[in-house]
Amino acid sequence: MKVSRVLFFLILVSFSCAVFAQTSATESQSENEKKQKELEKLVFDLLDQSVSDASNLKLPQNRALVYGIAGDLFWKTDEKRARKLFQDAANDLIVSNQLAEKEKKDSDNPYFGLYEWGSIRDEILPLIAKHDADLAIELLVQTRTATLAASMAKASLPASKQGGGMFSFDSQQYKVRNEIALEQQFAVLAAEQNPDKAIKLIKDSLSKGISWNVLPLLQKLNRKNEKKATELASDIAKQISDTDLTKKSDDLAAAVRFLNFATNSKVKKDGKEKRFKFTDSQINQIANKVVDTYLKPNNSIDNSIGLIQALPMLEKLVPEKSALLKQRQSELMKNLPPEVKKMQERQKLWNPNTTPEEILEKISDFNESEKATAYSSLLNKIGKIEDEVRAKQLIEKIPDDKFRERAADAFESARITRTAKEGKLDEAKGLIGKITKKSVQIQKLVAIAIDFHKKGAEKDIETARNLMKDVKSLINENPEDEDELNDVMEAVNGYSIINPTEAFRLFEPFVDQLNDFVQASAVLSKYNKESETFKKGELILKVDGYSWNTVLLFRYIKQFQLLGKADLGRISSLSDRFTRSDARIAVKLFIAQGFLRDPKKDEEDKLDEEENEFFY
Repeated sequence: MKVSRVLFFLILVSFSCAVFAQTSATESQSENEKKQKELEKLVFDLLDQSVSDASNLKLPQNRALVYGIAGDLFWKTDEKRARKLFQDAANDLIVSNQLAEKEKKDSDNPYFGLYEWGSIRDEILPLIAKHDADLAIELLVQTRTATLAASMAKASLPASKQGGGMFSFDSQQYKVRNEIALEQQFAVLAAEQNPDKAIKLIKDSLSKGISWNVLPLLQKLNRKNEKKATELASDIAKQISDTDLTKKSDDLAAAVRFLNFATNSKVKKDGKEKRFKFTDSQINQIANKVVDTYLKPNNSIDNSIGLIQALPMLEKLVPEKSALLKQRQSELMKNLPPEVKKMQERQKLWNPNTTPEEILEKISDFNESEKATAYSSLLNKIGKIEDEVRAKQLIEKIPDDKFRERAADAFESARITRTAKEGKLDEAKGLIGKITKKSVQIQKLVAIAIDFHKKGAEKDIETARNLMKDVKSLINENPEDEDELNDVMEAVNGYSIINPTEAFRLFEPFVDQLNDFVQASAVLSKYNKESETFKKGELILKVDGYSWNTVLLFRYIKQFQLLGKADLGRISSLSDRFTRSDARIAVKLFIAQGFLRDPKKDEEDKLDEEENEFFY
């Protein structure tokens, strides 16, 4: 009887504990959901405030940017509002275009707007395209200037001739190519949901010009319907065959790149999906058209260089015409100026297959500009070498002391990453201590600390904390120059993940300094008509900021975003300390962007970028 009572008591206690545990878990989950909702409300309040304040901005391009980013961020929770914001962005882009045309007309500078490499329109429309490619294409046409539309219509005429090339620049032709590339980029996105419609879009786009940007589209179509991808490739091959490539230098360049893609023996292998490939007949059709084009009378430097570069590939594809091609090359080489011949020899060194030894052998013959490019390539190649003996032999042969030191750091930096990934922390720390540049030491320590923290085990988290203590010992919390400030901000990057309280302590003193810097830069911009950071007294905004810019505010957007992830309320309060509305709007907008950004989506975008490298 007593045993039964004891047993009953134990069962009762166990049941009570289970109920208590379940209740606690439910309450904890409810509390977490409540906190998450509060954070979401705060971030959307930031976004609402940015959109509301944007109406007071002077520059229509800035208003368009705010509406574009806000629409991108609102899409998941309020698609109707997002679409309205996208249309508002398009309306301001049209106004911006009109003002730009007027400025160009009124300017006394004959080179005004000649070398425009991109515009805010090129940044906003892709934001729209990732949600609704059809809408992006519609707005692409809607926001196109009359001048650009006329140039595109002219370029699509069979008799039209493309100018430009390596030794000349046609700004309007560049804009046409860029516009066609955007249109085809959006068609790639449309292909994921509606392949048939995307095929129509790409065919319409091909009528305006041939672009290698169709290659990702062919791959996406190939995933869903191999037959349709092959049919579209046939249309592309026919388009190339029917085009007078002697008058279309850009189309000729695209055709050559198609052949490069088709014959690339180093194609990435992916067991999960079948890669798109041109059929033999399609390759043959394109190759013969390219060969016929190069054999026609044309002694331009660009044509000569093009043939020289394409010859090894064409000899393999169309061996029966090898003799004619070599004869043509010989004729063209006679007409090439000595400096161009020299440049051709140098270009061989930029080939991905060129060894660092081959670069070092020729580097003494280069001018200063060429040496800078050669050293950049050399450092990149040395950083990838795992053989320590070979790497050190190469480094010792570098004649320039500064680059020899940088090459040693590049090799050690890569070796540290490999060593840390193998779990040899003490050895990695020892290698870090041998690096000559303190900034590189800090970067490597922060990167390793974050990697350990991601593992999540208490031991690993403690290791991450200790590594950040090493970082702290290397930085000057009262920086005296730009390099030391960058070191502090690198520490903020690590601490924002590992110890947010310490990150805020380091970062907060600089908010007021950033505010003062923006204001001072605005004053100085009044006396610089060519300023690229201010216009009409207002800060020029960009979709992702621009780290190279002299306005430090944008250089440290990443820190604002990381701190926003750690403590949204606190970083929001810090953003209110910016006295200028343009700076305040930008900071709040980027904080919201960083908070709502999906890490998984970022990883997918990164993989897409890597895949696109495969095509180009």
